[in-house]
Amino acid sequence: MSSSPPRGDVIQRMRELLPTMPEAQRSLAELVLDDPAAAARMTIVELAEQCGVSTGTITRLCRALDLDGYSALRIALASDSGRADVRGTWAAHIGTDLTKGDDIRHVANVISANIGHVVAEALARLDLDLVERAAGLLAATRRAVIYGIGGSGATAMEFQQRLYQIRVPAWTYTDVHVALTGAALMGRGDAVVAISHTGRTQEVCDLVTEARSRGATTIAITNDLTSPLAGRADLVLATGVRELGFSTETILARHAQLAVLDVLYIAIAQRTYEQTREAIAVTTKAVSSHQLGGAGDTASGPRRDL
Repeated sequence: MSSSPPRGDVIQRMRELLPTMPEAQRSLAELVLDDPAAAARMTIVELAEQCGVSTGTITRLCRALDLDGYSALRIALASDSGRADVRGTWAAHIGTDLTKGDDIRHVANVISANIGHVVAEALARLDLDLVERAAGLLAATRRAVIYGIGGSGATAMEFQQRLYQIRVPAWTYTDVHVALTGAALMGRGDAVVAISHTGRTQEVCDLVTEARSRGATTIAITNDLTSPLAGRADLVLATGVRELGFSTETILARHAQLAVLDVLYIAIAQRTYEQTREAIAVTTKAVSSHQLGGAGDTASGPRRDL
């Protein structure tokens, strides 16, 4: 007989196993994770009806979580929910490796170790053949749209700016209606790079569907190869982040995305070497007068009006 996991581990374990679960189990787990306390108050029949699955699916989920049965699941969910009430939103946004009383040096060490681990793991798992294909497409694209929401939106904006600097015609949008309008005007020779850690962000998935229907090539940067976004894209570059104590959604996912996009960016720059070298020289000169200590800086000496 399998032993139940320690208290406080079931919700975390369910999140970790979510991407690898069969479809029915995954749907069930997602609904349970939406409100674990409510699920803990239901009988197995009530939960099955609420989630639209069989009681057998619930039993199989219990086994996947190393629980002895549904009663053990209810107890574990109730326990985890109670702990979550005490912790508030801290664990969800900061993680379990850090507490409010930790020394700042410990905080720095935890962040350094986890980011280093995630970046190394993401690049070790990255399919470099797919990166080569994506780089070739983007180097020759007529225009590219780089798109993400929330934290992935900030990553998208940074990647777009880097491409634009080396004369790859790239745009990004903050308004979903504008983004969908742009996607509807795309065609063959155009490309979309869609960024979503979960691969389940509705706006990002809709953009890929629209662009692909118009003939554009779609490239997804996501952590979940079984996600709707991955299923809709032509090429999928997986970030390969495993759940750690430190919050993946807010910090670790972003570093994994940036690491993957760094490799992609260099591969594009290699394919457009002369164009890239010239563009970097021109753009660097254009902004040099706005850099302290640059040619246009007057702070280091008296200003002379001509």
